[in-house]
Amino acid sequence: MLFLYFYLISFSLIGYGLLTSKILKINISDFGSLGILGISFIAIISYSTSLFIKHDYLFNSLLIILGMLLFFLFLKKIKNIKKEFYNYFIIFSILVVFIAVAKNHDDFPYYHFPYISILTEFSHPIGLGQLNNGFRNPSSIFFISSIFYLPKISFYLFHITTAFILGFANLILLKNIFDKKIFKKSKLINLLSLIFFVFFNIFFYRLAEHGTDRSGQILVIICIIYLLYLITNFSDILDQKNKDVMKFFSISLCLLISIKPFFLIYFPLFIIFLFYEHTRKIFINLFFSKTFIFCLLLIFFTIFYTFINSGCLIFPATITCFEKMSWFTSLDNIRDVRIWYELWSKGGATPLFVVDNRIEYISNFNWLPNWIDVYFFNKVSDFLLGLFFLSLVFIISFFSKKNSHVLPNNKYLILYIFLIICFIEWFINHPSLRYGGYHLVALLIFIPVCSFLSKKEIDFNKFFKKASYLIIITIIVFLGRNISRINKEYTNYKYNPLKNTNYMFIGGDKNFYFRYNEHIQKYIQDNSKVNILGKKKIIIK
Repeated sequence: MLFLYFYLISFSLIGYGLLTSKILKINISDFGSLGILGISFIAIISYSTSLFIKHDYLFNSLLIILGMLLFFLFLKKIKNIKKEFYNYFIIFSILVVFIAVAKNHDDFPYYHFPYISILTEFSHPIGLGQLNNGFRNPSSIFFISSIFYLPKISFYLFHITTAFILGFANLILLKNIFDKKIFKKSKLINLLSLIFFVFFNIFFYRLAEHGTDRSGQILVIICIIYLLYLITNFSDILDQKNKDVMKFFSISLCLLISIKPFFLIYFPLFIIFLFYEHTRKIFINLFFSKTFIFCLLLIFFTIFYTFINSGCLIFPATITCFEKMSWFTSLDNIRDVRIWYELWSKGGATPLFVVDNRIEYISNFNWLPNWIDVYFFNKVSDFLLGLFFLSLVFIISFFSKKNSHVLPNNKYLILYIFLIICFIEWFINHPSLRYGGYHLVALLIFIPVCSFLSKKEIDFNKFFKKASYLIIITIIVFLGRNISRINKEYTNYKYNPLKNTNYMFIGGDKNFYFRYNEHIQKYIQDNSKVNILGKKKIIIK
């Protein structure tokens, strides 16, 4: 059932993407972009309904069936339908080994699973942050995943939202890689799409490492590629293609922000459009359009649910908190949480030890020597070696002594400076790769490499052939590493995905998910209820 639902839900998401593209007048027809639009649409549906109803079997089944009907209804509007299905079945069939896991992300039993489960058992309570620190920053991934609570499979689909994001992102990159029109105008986009296709599927090959962080980082890279497309594309200012890309970029960026609060740092990407005359007018025209309202809803619900969970608009930014809310914890508690996040990312806390003087440790780069010792070697150093090796492979594969006759477009300097600023902020405040380091380091290395190669004379047919080889090698590596992982899970946990495709309850002990979730649900049921807009709501104080 896991694999059947995986395909059916993906069609449903594409169906909602087709509906969204029709409503917002976005002329896109590739499965990858439509899938991301569909995920965004489902996020808004889940956000807007969870306050009033629980996401049970009936509601979710009707929603998924409606999406599938939309898929078949609008299917004729998709251009190159055979090619889209061909790429889709390759990518999503490969992802079958990705979703067959025994062990999920380390945070999954602690707050991912219980939060999603709550949404399927209750209409959203107020003050959930009182029960679990992880509940104070509700990710849109939790709300999307609650829609996948379906008959026969129950809660065994709570982990696959990240697989859909990876799958649709891969389809977007494949489309860009082999787009001859883009290649003629800016090889940079084709090269970046190719190098990040390899990056995603080799460096992010394990679902258990995704959580919410890596899905966000994948979306950052997709946004950056489309931003580069817009600022390096000098066709007619109001060209329909540019309008469509701008709309898709805006929705993807707002979806990204809804995944994790620290992705708010990328909101200024919108401002970059104002620096270029050929993008300024398109961007301004988006204001007060249907796309603008759609994006506003994603941002509004992200802030709204953070507020009703924690009493803060952005957690743990104390300046945005309202102490008079009955479910608000305390400013001291919020400061402790912020200190803990910083301490963990700077190597001052591990599962085995915690430093004594936390404030002193995280101040004035006192943390740097220990961070280098416990984290840079070998976590960051191995990652850097991998990036440099991948860059070397690309340089060897596509280097040419002849320079291109097409003048290179170097209008991305402002963007690159912005990425450097983000990198400095990341390194000073939360220098953990999972907290935004993977994509920043990769972008800062890959953009110059691909820019250098884009200035060289490269024949499209030769590029197509070499890119195909790299993609095939990447797929083989992805499959090999995941098959090896499954074999280890069989050895360690006796987990056989051919007999039982349900992930195992690993986290603390065998019954941790059930015991912890039942404890939280009992606590919710015992709390008082108040009337809000004629409906009784649970208030956790």
